[in-house]
Parts: sequence; C-alpha cells; structure tokens
Amino acid sequence: NVPSDGIGGDMTFFDDFSGIAADRYIFAALAGSVFNVANLALCKGIAMLGLALAFPLCIGTAMVLGTVLSYVLKPSGNPLLLFIGVFVAFCAVCAAAVMHYFKEQQQSAARKVSLADNQSREEPLFGHGEPSSLSEPSMTRKLVVCIAGGILMSLWNPLVVLATNDPGLSPYGEFVFYSAAVTVTSLFLVPLIIAFPLEGGQGDSPGAVLSKWSSTPCVCHVYSFLGAVVWTFGTLFNAIAGNSKKLSSAESYAIGQCAGVAAIFWGIFLFAEFKGTDMKVKGLIVLVLVLYVVAIAFITMAS
Repeated sequence: NVPSDGIGGDMTFFDDFSGIAADRYIFAALAGSVFNVANLALCKGIAMLGLALAFPLCIGTAMVLGTVLSYVLKPSGNPLLLFIGVFVAFCAVCAAAVMHYFKEQQQSAARKVSLADNQSREEPLFGHGEPSSLSEPSMTRKLVVCIAGGILMSLWNPLVVLATNDPGLSPYGEFVFYSAAVTVTSLFLVPLIIAFPLEGGQGDSPGAVLSKWSSTPCVCHVYSFLGAVVWTFGTLFNAIAGNSKKLSSAESYAIGQCAGVAAIFWGIFLFAEFKGTDMKVKGLIVLVLVLYVVAIAFITMAS
C-alpha cells in the first residue's frame, strides 16, 4: 500500500490506473507540460539575468500567483496568515527587481571603464577596430521572459490540485503522468527554442546543436543528470506534502518556493554575480532574504 496522505492509506500505486476519471490524467499531463515551458523560460532567464536575480523574479511571481490559485481551488488553513505570507513574498519580488536595477547599473559602469581601459592599451597595436556585432538582449526582454516564466510556473500546481482532487490520482500516480509530459514535450520544445531563441537574435540549427552532445564533457552530463534527480525528488515530496493532512496544496507549494533563497546564496558565493557592487546592493540582498524568510514563516503558520 502507498501512503498517499502523509499518514497512511489503503490506495495502491496501481489503483491510479483504474477507476479514475480521464480528466485527472489530462490535468496531470497539462501540469507537466506547463511546467516544462515555464522551466525553459526560467533557464533562459538565468542565462540572461543571472541565477540570483532570475530565480527570485520568476519563482517569486509563481509563488504569489500559484499559491492564490491553489488556495482558490482547495481552501484550507488560515487564509489571513497565508495571504500575509504571499504579500510579503510579493514584496521580496519587488525588492529583488530594485536590487537588480542597481546591480546592473553598477556593473555596466564598471564594464565600460574596463573596456575603455583595454581599448586604450590595444590602440597602438590594433587601432580602433570594428565594434562587436553581438548584441545583448534588452532589459525589457530579460524581464518579460522571467515574469512570463513565473506566470506559467504558477499554473502547474493548480493543475496538480485538479488532478489529485478526490476522487483523483495519488501524488505518485500524478507524478508519473506529470513526468511523462515533461519528457514528451521536451522533444518538441528543445528544438523549437534552439531555432527561435527567447533571448532574440539568430537561431541555430537544432541538428547542429544536438550533434555537439557527444563532444560535451562528461561532467556536464553528470551535473545535468544529478540536477534532474534532485528536482524529481523535490517535486515528488512537494506533491506528497500537499496531499497530506498537515499541509494544504497551497501551503506546500508556497513553502517549496523557498528555493529562491538558496539560489541567491548560490549566485553570491559560487558564481560571484554581485562582484563589484556597493553596500546599497548588498543591503538589498539582505532585505530580499529577510522578506523571503518572513513570507515562508507566515505561510507555515497558516497550516
């Protein structure tokens, strides 16, 4: 027997494949498909904005909208504490946007100084040369990709709620169809996003890009696989918690979005994304972290 309610139960995994309304399977597959599109937008956002900023913007937006939608579909717990937590999370998203503005402003100024210095050194040997034809995506495009990804990311958990509503799938059965949809849609989305990149500019041939798979260092494939394993367990555990008697789906989903806090630490300490910024930016980092922690605390108390 599979304890799908967090305490114990009589439903087995194989019961998910008989006697369940067809729309429950559709909702589970839609949840995986929507998540996959949102995740691609998040990955592109990270590439354009950096981990410490794209993650809070995208996941913060998803946290607010996804929690509200999940609660509307399946109300539970103390709504006042829950929505106070959601409001504080929204404040964290706004603070992250302000933090990004000042970070980008300061690092852009530093790059211009460094470029001017390099050009002055190279001028006797190489002259002025031609400016680079490569153009960086506009700030508007970067923010639109991240926020659109956040809006899409907010929809997958409400679809999971619809898939598991009684009588519905267990978290384990739901996750099977969810994961299958992620796999199938990737076969179409990956070539599409290669040919028509979200960051704009000229696309590449999917065949040419995918042909480089075998020449990519093995360690990169290992990291990708480990990332998928971690995501799988995290998403499954989140679904189990949301179907338990201790947390509602809205509360479980909201708490799961604390990944944004971890991403900020990765961006700061591992990738040094805030190198060269002043104390104003660093103070905003602290504010964002505090707001996220307070938001998660309120959402936890709502249960």
